[in-house]
Amino acid sequence: MAAWRRKETAEAYVLAAPGDGGKKIPKGYLPLALVGEEGDGDERVLVRIDALKEPCMGALLEMAAQQFGYGQPGVLRIPCGALQFHRMVSAMSSKTKAT
Repeated sequence: MAAWRRKETAEAYVLAAPGDGGKKIPKGYLPLALVGEEGDGDERVLVRIDALKEPCMGALLEMAAQQFGYGQPGVLRIPCGALQFHRMVSAMSSKTKAT
């Protein structure tokens, strides 16, 4: 299992880094592996559980179920490139701050 970095780059998620000492996943976070279409390596992130109620996150989870199935072993894989995911989270964070 990958190690996770505590440095927050946005309010809704935390970047994960391999070789970070095998720290536990913080309470209230869900580990995700972003699987892009470019064939790049997966990027691992931690997403706050309360961010999953956002419609865009629900759509990503539905896409993951369609592409990979409901019985994924290990970290949940999401069919979304890292750049698109970071943009989505930034937009989600700015929308939350505006309300």
